[in-house]
Amino acid sequence: MAAVQGPTFPTPVITSDQLKGSLPTATIDENVDCTAIATSCIARLQNLQQSDLTDDAIWRDSLSITEHQRTFNSATSIIAVWNELKARRQPHNFQLVPNTAMVFRLGPRPAWITAAFTFETNGAHPAECSGRLNMVPHDNGDYKIWVFCTVIEALKDHDGHGNPDSLPDPKFAPAANLEVGGEIDCIIAGGGMAGLCAAGRLHALRIPYLVIERNASVGDNWTKRYDSMHLHLSNSYSEMPFQRVYLDKPYNLSSRDLADGMQKYVDMHNIQIWLSSSVDQARWDENTKSWTVTVSKQGQLCKFRAKHLVMAIGGGLDVPRLPKEYVNRDEYQGTVLHSIDWKNADAFTGKKGIIIGSANSAFDIAKNMVDSNMSEITMVQRSTTHVISTKVFYPLIDPLYNPETDVGLSDRLMLTPPYAVGRLAIMAGATALQSQDPDHYSYLQAAGFKYHQNPDLLADALERFGGHVLDHGTVSSVFNSGKFKVKSGILPVSFTKTGLRFQDGSEVDADVIVLGTGFRSNLRESVAAIVGSSTSRCLDDFFGLDAEGEIRGLAKPIGHPGIWYLGGGTANARFHSRVLAMQIAADVRGKPFVPYTATP
Repeated sequence: MAAVQGPTFPTPVITSDQLKGSLPTATIDENVDCTAIATSCIARLQNLQQSDLTDDAIWRDSLSITEHQRTFNSATSIIAVWNELKARRQPHNFQLVPNTAMVFRLGPRPAWITAAFTFETNGAHPAECSGRLNMVPHDNGDYKIWVFCTVIEALKDHDGHGNPDSLPDPKFAPAANLEVGGEIDCIIAGGGMAGLCAAGRLHALRIPYLVIERNASVGDNWTKRYDSMHLHLSNSYSEMPFQRVYLDKPYNLSSRDLADGMQKYVDMHNIQIWLSSSVDQARWDENTKSWTVTVSKQGQLCKFRAKHLVMAIGGGLDVPRLPKEYVNRDEYQGTVLHSIDWKNADAFTGKKGIIIGSANSAFDIAKNMVDSNMSEITMVQRSTTHVISTKVFYPLIDPLYNPETDVGLSDRLMLTPPYAVGRLAIMAGATALQSQDPDHYSYLQAAGFKYHQNPDLLADALERFGGHVLDHGTVSSVFNSGKFKVKSGILPVSFTKTGLRFQDGSEVDADVIVLGTGFRSNLRESVAAIVGSSTSRCLDDFFGLDAEGEIRGLAKPIGHPGIWYLGGGTANARFHSRVLAMQIAADVRGKPFVPYTATP
């Protein structure tokens, strides 16, 4: 075993194109016996040898073997870690899931055989687990394991309550001591989608919890946004855990649709939540290994002791990023709003508007301005925009997330493979689809709008937390309105009495200026206001990719006991809430996971 090193915080962040991994180049015959090959390769996992793997093999684990979320590259590294941990976790009973072995093709090349399997572990955390194997032909005609992922499904030794996907009787509620000064196993700060997902998973594991939500109604974090807000992904992609709540809703959910579904979920599953409340402070007690949490409930302060604190407060995306370089703000006589405060353009019919920014929210607001018959709308584009047509994106995502496919299965297919491989597969598919209509956005260039169509569709979401346009017709509608102009590459420098002055000395008048300039995306800074600077200095950052392609602080230990981050897109919140809940349940019941942190 080579020398190892443990983690350091904050974990260095990398970009997607720095990840190791490539797609195979082999061709696979149509008549290959996928079941026989998969059965043989899965059986090898019981006594895995380096010769069973391709040299560039990748293994990703979610709690089952490493008790952590880890990705390992190369046959040498995989075997070193596997051999070190198999005595502790004792993986066994590897079985092919019937009817899952098949050839997966991205055109003639690349192609591989894929199959699902189940297995079990013993040791400190006996568990039911699942996985998926991707296999490619070797030079000698034999097949080797190229990529495999392993996922914990349910804990066996938890009195029948170790499955985070299986809810008890809807009327059941884990008994939390809600008296002032009472003890609760887990307090969840934030009752948005991530917080409610975590609550449901803990509920399934019968771990007492309480959700603290600052808004007066479930879903207000969506309904308080601009009226025309809607999700750009499908209702199936955006589901809550367990039973579907959006099946009868439109494909692109509105803010009202989202809120209604979240309230339905709370009612269906008897989720324990305090509204109009906030977690004001949390201090760690090393002697009791618990948090003293100060909660404000409708203006009244009360304290609890909690073993675990889940921070599901929006990924840091509730604090607007406001440009400070535009001087003479007091001189301007019109209205200035950040997009977080924009509701609609009803009050500005017949008037002029400026939008600073060119991503999803900016185009949603521009469309609202057009529909409200504002006379002139100018978009200030500060940098080149990644424009993704839904004609490219939806054909890649909808086969996974749709009304007929179990959402849990979709999440495992989408979120458990190594990110490097999933990224390359999506890029290959996107490139093929874009090639069918290469001039789709030529009108943007003619209008002076700077854009690119990089097929790396996931990079913005995982590296920048946005900054792109997923276009389902809004862009062309806005550009063809006859009221829309673009000012690209020339930045504002100051306000004037009637609008903005730019670097080249030009001026644009406006009755309203909307700042679509994004949000501060550092959750650790937001958490520091609650836990204090001395504790926050110990914590990892939330978002961004580490060297293995894992999201740095998502649903895993972050440098201090008893505190966790949960957030991101709906799929990440939904799937990783189960990973988070099992770690909390194991600790509450006296058998905490021991994450494998070494780097071989």
